[in-house]
Amino acid sequence: MLGDLDPLPGTGSAALNRDVVARVRPVWMELMALPRARQLERVDAMRAAALSCEGDAFVALKGGPSR
Repeated sequence: MLGDLDPLPGTGSAALNRDVVARVRPVWMELMALPRARQLERVDAMRAAALSCEGDAFVALKGGPSR
């Protein structure tokens, strides 16, 4: 989960992948600069937001409220 930031093979066009990576890269760099425990807390918050269909998973990953 916390390896390199690369689009999954076969997902979207190259242009779409470039746009998504450009939007996500700043958040990814901030996340990777955190201690591992904080990284995992944010990933857990993102997952909880996504699975509950409440809140915004990307906002939770950025450290904002997950609900």
